[in-house]
Amino acid sequence: MHDIKNPLVSVIVPNYNYAKYLPLRIETIIKQSFNDFELILLDDASSDDSVKILRLYQEVDKRVSCVMVNDYNSGSPFKQWQKGIELARGKYIWIAESDDYADFSFLAKTVSLMEQHPTAAYCFTGSYIVDEVGNMLDKDMDRWTKKQQNNLMKYKLFSGTNYAAKNLYWTNYVYNASGVLFRKSSSLKIFNTRWATMRYCGDWWFWTFMALQGDVIEVYERLNNFRQHSQSVTIDSKQDDEAYGACIKECIDLTWTLENYLPLSIYKRLLCYGNYYKDIKRKNIRNEIKQNLLNELEERCYMIKTAYYLERVNKALSGVFPFLCRIKTERCR
Repeated sequence: MHDIKNPLVSVIVPNYNYAKYLPLRIETIIKQSFNDFELILLDDASSDDSVKILRLYQEVDKRVSCVMVNDYNSGSPFKQWQKGIELARGKYIWIAESDDYADFSFLAKTVSLMEQHPTAAYCFTGSYIVDEVGNMLDKDMDRWTKKQQNNLMKYKLFSGTNYAAKNLYWTNYVYNASGVLFRKSSSLKIFNTRWATMRYCGDWWFWTFMALQGDVIEVYERLNNFRQHSQSVTIDSKQDDEAYGACIKECIDLTWTLENYLPLSIYKRLLCYGNYYKDIKRKNIRNEIKQNLLNELEERCYMIKTAYYLERVNKALSGVFPFLCRIKTERCR
């Protein structure tokens, strides 16, 4: 029986100006086949009708344990994550982003797996990619192999450290928080690290250091719908350049920090920095920002040109020699 004072799961919905998506988001939470959860609704000073909608659900569903509205915008979604974790009373936490929506079996399947595997820090599912009005897009962010697709158990358990070294060192492999259920006790172990103060890469930092707290479960079912918004055209290219520069600096800082925690060869480290170098050199941004980023790289890797050439050779040969490292990176696109 559901106990609002001692729920097994805490569902956190951080919202900012997504009133038009909130009804579907919340409906696909309260109609979950698993219902032993509390629902924490957070609003980051929205200027639309979001708060009105959140208050309405608080009135009609007792599982809504609180609605918290900021007086001013925090400027970072990760600060809202942190606030929700602090409020959460559940053993497990689901950060359900306000513009996404879920399959009704999401919690039933992920909670079951986490209960079966007490060493797991988190599990994450596949996602359908949809547009603003819910149309499914021809985009695959999971890129499962045939072996993964044919997995009879529909999931696999990985060592968190190995998972971080193979996947999360290169890019934010856990691409959408709405597809993840994680253990609160694991998140508290990284509560004082930098992730909540970051503007762009806090989620990458969070999932990577969470992986270092235990095992990781990949679920080979698409139980989440990840909404992609069309890119708005802006005339303020100066602001865009500065945002890209700030994002890449956070990425480089995370990469540098991870090298103290992961078993990485010199070869892989050089490949990673060479890939950064390639991306920055090719990016159409102001010379001042580009040079600052290149200087940042040289401080981290004094053989940066060698790293770049190694990455290029590795890229050319990886299609012929499958044992070579294949880099998967999508940073600050």
